[in-house]
Amino acid sequence: MVRLYDYEVPPAEAAAGIPRLPEVLADVHTDERKALLTGLFRPERIPGTMERLSTLVEDIDASFADLLTLLDNGTRTRRFVAIDEAKAILDRWLPATAVSGTRDWDVARLHEPYGDGTYHGKLLKRTRKQLRSVSNREALTTPFLFRRTW
Repeated sequence: MVRLYDYEVPPAEAAAGIPRLPEVLADVHTDERKALLTGLFRPERIPGTMERLSTLVEDIDASFADLLTLLDNGTRTRRFVAIDEAKAILDRWLPATAVSGTRDWDVARLHEPYGDGTYHGKLLKRTRKQLRSVSNREALTTPFLFRRTW
């Protein structure tokens, strides 16, 4: 089982103690960047699937810059799902009210068929296939495409 945390981060407001995520996360070190890149997902759209929040590339800094763009809560609410490794980092800056709910994710159910069986693009196909076939937490948090280089 993997614990999922549904985040609904409201727009940045200093008086309420809600920072702009790109500003506070910009200086995290490489290990924490990897944890955020591999531990944040889109809200579940099709039961039994998970999709990473951002597309990963070999260059960790480039991937992280893309992630910060997606997390920018300067003007509007951002919704995403985190697992424990990413939640530990986000909890340093975000209030507990940013978590809108928690649920458990049974990795065994990921072997169910995905929707109508269609995929869009090779990278997305490989990523979704990886996320549907994980059997343990380590496989979930290690990017399939970059196991040797990351």
